[in-house]
Amino acid sequence: MNTVPKTIWHVGGEDIRFRIPLLLALRDRGFNVGAVGSENGDAFAKYQIPYFQYTLEREINPLADIQARTQIFNLFSKYKPDVVHGFDTKPAMITPIIGMKAKIPGRVRTINGMGYIFSSNSPLALTLRPIYRHLQKQASAAAGITVFQNIDDRAYFRKHQMVKDGCDDLVLGSGIDIEQLIKNRPNPEQLAVVRQELGLEGQLVVTMIARLVVAKGVREYLDAARIVCQKMPNVKFILIGPFSSEGRQAIPIKEVQQQAEFVSYLGVRNDITTLLSLSDIFVLPSYREGMSRVLLEAGAMQLPLITTNTPGCKDIVRDGWNGLLVPPRNAKALATAILQLLKSPDQRILMGTRSEMHVRENFSLQKVADSYTNIYYRVLGLSHSEQLQLNKSRSEVNYL
Repeated sequence: MNTVPKTIWHVGGEDIRFRIPLLLALRDRGFNVGAVGSENGDAFAKYQIPYFQYTLEREINPLADIQARTQIFNLFSKYKPDVVHGFDTKPAMITPIIGMKAKIPGRVRTINGMGYIFSSNSPLALTLRPIYRHLQKQASAAAGITVFQNIDDRAYFRKHQMVKDGCDDLVLGSGIDIEQLIKNRPNPEQLAVVRQELGLEGQLVVTMIARLVVAKGVREYLDAARIVCQKMPNVKFILIGPFSSEGRQAIPIKEVQQQAEFVSYLGVRNDITTLLSLSDIFVLPSYREGMSRVLLEAGAMQLPLITTNTPGCKDIVRDGWNGLLVPPRNAKALATAILQLLKSPDQRILMGTRSEMHVRENFSLQKVADSYTNIYYRVLGLSHSEQLQLNKSRSEVNYL
């Protein structure tokens, strides 16, 4: 029986580095791993994970899309991984189709959310929906398994026959390495230095981390900050994340600067664990998610969470238990929820404790890695006895 380790490649975009913990967990389970993305590969070199860069644009650009497809096809044809697994909107659509053309036996894709097209009722979004359904149906036909991160997206795909019967699965998120987050938490002296640098001394801190686009609820966060600060002293709102080039979806920098009296915009930061450790409440008023990684990370850091009652957000927060749910696009309701938690330190502590427990029990890295291990076995058509043999070989290698 062939017990050579199977090679798994994850294909994504500009934030493919966030798959590194999952790739490392898969490597621990006996797989060879690699990644294909549009960012530089510095983060992967540290862990000796083979990485290949290609050209990808978020916006609709036929010439750039053809170039990306060609680059990926050439990589698949040259290296022949056993499984290619696409994440994010474009990679999840093109990876299985290109994988099929390149004769890759295992083709998996994860739907990380349905984004603007389904969170907006604008004429453009409504026009794009039928096109999106058609493209997703084609991608599902080429994939062995389509993975969903929340039950709402899965139900939508099934209702509109965008996925083949028996060829889907549900995996809640991409896995949070809770122990690593705790390990990276700075000591009190280090926190005090950062707190002073950011002018947060004596302040209650409300934090949001997201790309600065409309669908993440950035405008609602800015408006809620103004409402809260006008009613309650000693509160500091911070906003972290990159500006976007996504056309009308992008929030202009002037719009953020106009609220500088109430919100400190910190740009892109590499010390997210530190900033979460300084925070009292974490907020994400997104219109829709797949399964919000940043909400999960904030929960793992024992923060009470305020988010919207929408797919990919409501799966993480139980209203009144580990946080509060508010309607999307409603800055007043968001401000009311923030004020409620700011005025109740005991409630914040209790909810934060529950958040960590919830993430640990349902969204841990080990649980997600086990789920994907089974999916890769399944898409490769391995029998139960072959899986047991691979597991045995893996255990022997780990022992040695």
